[in-house]
Amino acid sequence: MSATDAHPAAEIDLPKHEFLAGRIALDFCNSLSPARRVALRDRIVEPADFTSWAKRAGIVLDRAPSPQALARLRRLRAALIGIFHALAEHRAPREGDLALLNTELAEARAAERIVATKDGYAIGDSAPAAIDRLRHRIARDAGDLLTGDLRRIKRCPAHDCHWLFHDDSKNLSRRWCAMDDCGTKDKVRRYRERASA
Repeated sequence: MSATDAHPAAEIDLPKHEFLAGRIALDFCNSLSPARRVALRDRIVEPADFTSWAKRAGIVLDRAPSPQALARLRRLRAALIGIFHALAEHRAPREGDLALLNTELAEARAAERIVATKDGYAIGDSAPAAIDRLRHRIARDAGDLLTGDLRRIKRCPAHDCHWLFHDDSKNLSRRWCAMDDCGTKDKVRRYRERASA
């Protein structure tokens, strides 16, 4: 039975825009909704949930993570949530969260190898387990975000959302996680306020 078959109700309740952040590290953070929504609050409670989340992200894993591997993924996610929400609020992240990310990054970098491709060479990941390669990918992406333009790390201002996203616009003008979701709700709310006034 696939992860999707195991949780049919969860699939029905998924947010409309599950992968909108533009970066896998931020999408991983958003798998735990920071605000109350109609949809599931945490989409990786069980090992099969993570396999299903990865599949929806376009990443096929050879097996579900072990309970220990899932616990490690959840610890990484908690640290990344702490880091990126702090940055979105223009605060310094906690040292403990950065230390955990540094530990994950060290393992990810240690797994890097130069591999031949049809066009030359690329950096590959030598970890034998797909789940470890995905965890490394998330950690590397988080490191790239932290060493990039921090102004581009934003959080949706909707009170019932607060999802993180990477603003790729030229003038840093992206405000909402999704314009046709939270952006539209805000437009409707402001229209009603003006109408009632």
